[in-house]
This record gives sequence, structure tokens and C-alpha cells, in this order.
Amino acid sequence: MADVISSSELRTGIKRILNEVGYGQNQYIIERFGEPTAAVISIDDLRLLQTIKQQRAKTSLRETITSIRTRGNDLDSGELDSLIEGARSDFYDLQNKTAND
Repeated sequence: MADVISSSELRTGIKRILNEVGYGQNQYIIERFGEPTAAVISIDDLRLLQTIKQQRAKTSLRETITSIRTRGNDLDSGELDSLIEGARSDFYDLQNKTAND
């Protein structure tokens, strides 16, 4: 479970917090004005989240393709092109975002 701290607590305790997170001892949710705005997690946790996002994008693309194949005769070519392009765009956006993180 992640500890919740304010952004000012993060500033004053950054060395300790980075050590705790880096060694897998803790995760932190950072609040600004009482609202959660960010999290400090280990690089291993970040990589795991990126992998999960990639798997979800691939699954979503496969589901869209399956749906298109199933409904293929019921779709006009414009709707079909729109569905395919939307699925591709979502997949590549996530791939690019993950690669840049």
C-alpha cells in the first residue's frame, strides 16, 4: 500500500523517499491541495505498468479486429475504416508513449 504525502513533504524528504522507493520498500502518492496528483514508484513497478498497458493495447486491438470480422458484413466501408484507424491509432499512441517513458 502506498503512503500518501503532500508535495511539501516530498520536497523535504526527497532523499529518504527516493531511497525507500528505489529499494522497493515503499510507494508514495503525492497530494497537492489535498488531491492526489502523482505517484513515486520504483522503476520495476513502472516497467510492470508499461508491460500491462502494452498487453491491454494489444488485447484491445485484437478485440476490435475480431469485432470487425464478426460484424464485417454489417459495416459500411467508412465505418470499417474508422474502426480500424481508431484501433491502430490507440495502439501506436500507447506504444510511442511507453517507449518515451
